Amino acid sequence: MFIIKYLKSLLYILISIIAFGLFITILNYFNIISTNTCKYFKIISIIISFIIGGLYIGKRSSTKGYLEGLKISLSAIAILILLNYLGFDKSFSFKSIIFYIIIIISSVLGSITGINRKKAK
Repeated sequence: MFIIKYLKSLLYILISIIAFGLFITILNYFNIISTNTCKYFKIISIIISFIIGGLYIGKRSSTKGYLEGLKISLSAIAILILLNYLGFDKSFSFKSIIFYIIIIISSVLGSITGINRKKAK
């Protein structure tokens, strides 16, 4: 039961990233948005996806939502590092570190919001 809530949160993140990616790709295909703005929408969609995953894990946790969001973001970052640097042979850069920090912050903020929404009900 303990691991299942983390896997469900990661599944919510993955599904929302795929859905946003598909939507952005369709908009780019029909020339509704340009390629340059497509880059920004991709980053925004990833941030929103991690907020959604943080909201889910925050609603399911009892205390300390920021730690739950930190756990989810660090596990997702570990998966991303394995895919990017071991699978695609990319090197570390300053941009990727900033990107990972943004992912951590968005997931923590989502989980804090999720645990506060749970307490309000």
